[in-house]
Amino acid sequence: MGFYFIMVLGDGMEHYPVNLVNEYIKHSNLRINRKGYSISDIFKDYWDAFLADNPKLKIRPVVFDNVSRMIKCKTPDLGYSFYACESCNNYLIVYNTCKSRFCNSCGVKYAKQRAVITSNALMDCSHRHITFTVPDTLRNYFRQDRLRLNLLFEAVNQTLSYFSLKHGKSKRWKLGFVLVCHTFGRSLNFNCHIHALVSEGLINRLGEFKPIKYFNFELLRKSFMKTLLDLLHNELGNTFHKEKCALYDSKENGFYVHGPASDMKSQKGLIEYVLRYTGRPVMAESRIEHVDHVNRLITYTYEPHEDDQLPDEEKNGPITVTEDIYEFIKKLIMHIPEHQFKMVRYYGVYSSKGRRLIPTYKKKKFQKSLFPLKWKNLIQNTFKFNPLLCPCGATMKYDLSSSYFL
Repeated sequence: MGFYFIMVLGDGMEHYPVNLVNEYIKHSNLRINRKGYSISDIFKDYWDAFLADNPKLKIRPVVFDNVSRMIKCKTPDLGYSFYACESCNNYLIVYNTCKSRFCNSCGVKYAKQRAVITSNALMDCSHRHITFTVPDTLRNYFRQDRLRLNLLFEAVNQTLSYFSLKHGKSKRWKLGFVLVCHTFGRSLNFNCHIHALVSEGLINRLGEFKPIKYFNFELLRKSFMKTLLDLLHNELGNTFHKEKCALYDSKENGFYVHGPASDMKSQKGLIEYVLRYTGRPVMAESRIEHVDHVNRLITYTYEPHEDDQLPDEEKNGPITVTEDIYEFIKKLIMHIPEHQFKMVRYYGVYSSKGRRLIPTYKKKKFQKSLFPLKWKNLIQNTFKFNPLLCPCGATMKYDLSSSYFL
């Protein structure tokens, strides 16, 4: 998370008591938290050269738009907000952000906002985190045409709707689930999969609640495979028939579906973890170990999936990757979603039509506010200082007339 702002001190500052504690915390904490080389820095330094050296590379229009916005994020190019102190001549300029999900700074904030909004919409009951993964032989179909990710959403929707019907014995009982699509794996490869947050219970129109005590993963795996293959067959035509039959032969147990019971003590903690995890940017900047500008190399790490199932003493530890920066850029831009493509979707009783079925006793009593996610509060919670506190001790006020927006 990064925030760029400039404070200009007035001429008569020697006449005012300076808030030394706030100023000290501000400069020390910002210095500590801003070590390292950001993804935005990499694109600022290498994007133009990357395009010049790869003239035949097919790049989607949405990639140019998102990269351009990220490079301009928190710069005068996107405008600024102006804050002034009424007690002295000091003022503060806060540059506007790009609001792109590809930008790590804006993407983290987006993930937190999405977590709050989604958490408020969920029923007050336990939930299960289930992952639906596309086999590697099919992933290229989704990479060639990103709109085919709609088929992946629909396959999971039909699978969980069928699961709901089998448990409820009737269409009157509805399941609630939120689906989040990821196209990336930990190594930044193209690995499209769906994270589903599923209510462990069904609701009918009378407001009656029926808990789900058992998830049949054999049913989910085989149903997901059949549904996705049928949808792809309809999309691709008879040329897909041979590959479809081969997958039925090789995947006797169905496609990979994973959703163990959570070992978290708090369902609230599980929901917040899942939603923040599923909404995160492609790669955390803390994973970047080193950038070698002389040889145009970048070194970063990732945790292998195999370690997830092992006790701490048996884990292999992070895997280190050193590669050409151009290859790194190709991996990142591969995961930029199409314009206005919804990567988070709500189904069942969590859809806009279904929420009215949720009875009052199952609605959350306390709704989280987005107010703590305002830029001032995020800075205060993260870096432990108030960015609007003037050295003279007064609080700076927003001045709309002196602000600039594109």
